[in-house]
Amino acid sequence: MTVAFGLLGPVTLHVDGSAVTLPAGRTQLLLAALLLDRGRRVSTKRLLGDLWDEPPPSAPVNLRTYVTRLRGLLGPHRDRLVWVNSGYSLAVEAGELDLDGFEADIRDALDAVRHGRPEQSAQILTAGLRRWRGEAAEGLPRLGLLGHRLDALDESRWVAVERHAAACAEAGQHRTALPTLRSLLADRPARESAWEALTQALIRLGERAEAMTALAAADAALRAGTGRGPGLVLREIERYLREGTPTPPGRPDATPGDTSPHATPSNLPPTVVLIGRERLLSQIEATLGTAGAIVLHGPAGVGKSALAGAITARLAPSYPRSPLYLDFCGSSPGLTPMTVEEATGSLLRALDGEHSGNTAGGAAAEAAELRMRISDGQMLLVLDNVVDAGQVRRLLSVLSTATVIVTSRTALPTLDVAHLAVGALTPDESVALLARHAAPKRILAAPKEAAVLADLCDHLPLALRIVGARLSAHPEWTLADMVARLADEQFRLDELSCDDLAVRASLAVTADLLAERPGGPEAVDLFDRWGMVCPPTIGIELAQVLTGADAREARALLDRLAAASLVEACATDRYRLHDLVRLYATERGRRDPTDRAATIHAARCHWLGATRRAGDHLRRVPDRPADGFVEARPVVTFADQREALRWLERERENLIAAARAAAQDSTTEGDLFAVRLCAELYPFLPMRGYYRDLREVAQGALRCARRLGSRPDEATALTYFAVAQSRLGETDRAVDSLRIALALREADDDTQAVAVALDHLGVLLAAAGRLDEARATFLRALDLHRPRADRRRMGVTLNNLADVLLQLDQSDAALVHLQESLRLRREIGDELGLGITILTIGQAYARSGRYRQAYGWLDRALTAARSSGNREAEWRVLTERAKVHRDTGQELPARDDLHLALAISEQTGDTIGADEVRRALTALRVPAARRSARRT
Repeated sequence: MTVAFGLLGPVTLHVDGSAVTLPAGRTQLLLAALLLDRGRRVSTKRLLGDLWDEPPPSAPVNLRTYVTRLRGLLGPHRDRLVWVNSGYSLAVEAGELDLDGFEADIRDALDAVRHGRPEQSAQILTAGLRRWRGEAAEGLPRLGLLGHRLDALDESRWVAVERHAAACAEAGQHRTALPTLRSLLADRPARESAWEALTQALIRLGERAEAMTALAAADAALRAGTGRGPGLVLREIERYLREGTPTPPGRPDATPGDTSPHATPSNLPPTVVLIGRERLLSQIEATLGTAGAIVLHGPAGVGKSALAGAITARLAPSYPRSPLYLDFCGSSPGLTPMTVEEATGSLLRALDGEHSGNTAGGAAAEAAELRMRISDGQMLLVLDNVVDAGQVRRLLSVLSTATVIVTSRTALPTLDVAHLAVGALTPDESVALLARHAAPKRILAAPKEAAVLADLCDHLPLALRIVGARLSAHPEWTLADMVARLADEQFRLDELSCDDLAVRASLAVTADLLAERPGGPEAVDLFDRWGMVCPPTIGIELAQVLTGADAREARALLDRLAAASLVEACATDRYRLHDLVRLYATERGRRDPTDRAATIHAARCHWLGATRRAGDHLRRVPDRPADGFVEARPVVTFADQREALRWLERERENLIAAARAAAQDSTTEGDLFAVRLCAELYPFLPMRGYYRDLREVAQGALRCARRLGSRPDEATALTYFAVAQSRLGETDRAVDSLRIALALREADDDTQAVAVALDHLGVLLAAAGRLDEARATFLRALDLHRPRADRRRMGVTLNNLADVLLQLDQSDAALVHLQESLRLRREIGDELGLGITILTIGQAYARSGRYRQAYGWLDRALTAARSSGNREAEWRVLTERAKVHRDTGQELPARDDLHLALAISEQTGDTIGADEVRRALTALRVPAARRSARRT
């Protein structure tokens, strides 16, 4: 039995020689994601990001459906797709995936070039390129990490085309290279290196007119694709064609002489011993074995140069000629980054100390000489601290036969080489690095303080090295002393400086270099405004608010910041700052107090306005009090409740942080914003189970309301604080808080507000087991609601009263109130409340032993809860239905419902709810064990 997979074109599957028809869409995406990892585990989280732009709540269940479907398509090979540690793995044997054959061809072609057999290399690459049937996973959307990996796979195809052209040129088969180069340019018209290869091949063939036509096409394509004209090499080629310079660019006059290795010393920096980078080193080594060149990219201070030095030391014995190192000065304060012409001359001087840089024919001739000098494939080079792709793009084409390691703070995604992101260290690795630079015994003697120091350094190697050096220089300091120095965020960057090393200066270089690039000043301005507001994450909408840009411009600004490694992508079109970068942004954001105040106000207007619009889709709030938080131009609106909930979930972290910052602001505007936002986040936070967030927001709003001297706002904050306290197990304190809120409402003689406070108080009394008091409280609230004919509030109170009656074993009386609540909520279209009443009716039938009716109502309640996004209600339905399953002897369905409820509790951080579910699961297991014992 055999199986074959295809990724180099539309995704295909053949089982035992027969083609299998794959369902369009996400089943194919799933297969593509699994194939790219070839037997390695792919986490469920990553698969969700690969299959959905924004995974819906049902995504995990849908993913399991696609996995089941794919297993069925595999037929007799279904056991290859297995569940492994919260992820999936698809076993792929050698030779079963077309990508394996292509990568083997690339390795063989590179080996042929290194051994001086360019004609054989061209033949191998021709065969390898025939394996492609279109774009990688053609026709599928490019989402998440999978999208980036498929893009990289496409790039590997075009890199192979250029290598094929280079091999043909070396073998004198220029006409053979033309079809593949033209196919490349049809797909990637702005690829300058391909235009260079095409025009040079045409010149070698004597087709000067066609070469001039190609130059004109290159000019138009580059201006359309990059906004600039041809580079130096193409301009040199044009000058050669128009003016008849002595030799065509890229081809020196003289025949290459002796290319034996020169006895030149290594120009590499001192190698440092790395901590925790063994996996990365192995990954780089493996990649260079197939790709020939790699870009190591990551933020300032993450250790890219050290990593490059270490891998060079490891690989150097495999290269007969001494490695070369070139610093492009892209991260050195006060130094101008090197140009490609300067880099070419520097490398020639390193290869031959007598090289003067005056090669006849200028820069193009120097590039040709450099290509000739390293054509033996026995050279290893490091191009360190590169600013952008333009610095090295043409140089990499010259160095195509060498092994090249590039380091840069930017990702350089347009370079047609392998790419590897270098990230921060793990906590254990960070502590080990501290121990290396400080006395190990000091670090090992205080493990807790060492772990805190690692966190305060953001696990950044540069920061850890600085702290280690300072500890080493001050043996009288304890680790606790160093923690105290770094704990104050206002001065942390001051402390992270030692001799010529400083985190602040390193970050400043990145910002300054970005500011000098097209669009850079606007991107840096956004970075500064982010520092003024300091939300945990930022997306397109907030970037629009902070800058006044439209959505396209805002996305471009964020992309520039991400490319410079100042920010990190955490979701589609969403970014966050690492802690030390956040502190640097905050420092920059404080430079102009007036601008900062206006920017914070604009952000608050946006957050509050959008939260109000979103909240109205959950439950409309009439007669909001006027305040000064008015958006100049709303940038986000919602078509329905689903969109509103999605935005609230996406912005929740920012909203909580904004409320926290406002409560600490000690200004009238900050206090007013905090109390208004607290009011608007209800009922979203409790319905989604975010009770800890609700407690924090309400507690901060309470302090602000008291500073404002606003009794209504104080009562509102106390009410929501009490709701959170109760769910977090502080029921008695919650009752006390609500009694204070009730007293404030009564002092204002606001009958409607008093009735609302009574509703909340009754719920807490019932939770505390004080059922008679709760019933009396609800009856009093009902008396206040009826004269006002407040149908929404009456529906709430009737439902709550029925819930108490159920606990008092008065199911029939409860059903009377529930039917009235159901009618009122239907009349006003209160979908959120309707789902809760349907749930309570299901509970009423369950309490009275009418299980058939209970199942019907509970199933409807579950549908309503999921439709409205009310996870708190969903949790209640699942736990209630589990009780019905248990009472009717259906233990497996009961266990399934409880596990779903437990997952909801764990997702929302509801430890009280999680403990309740675990107790219910334990109660289910005990009887089963006893029955087993009796059978034995």
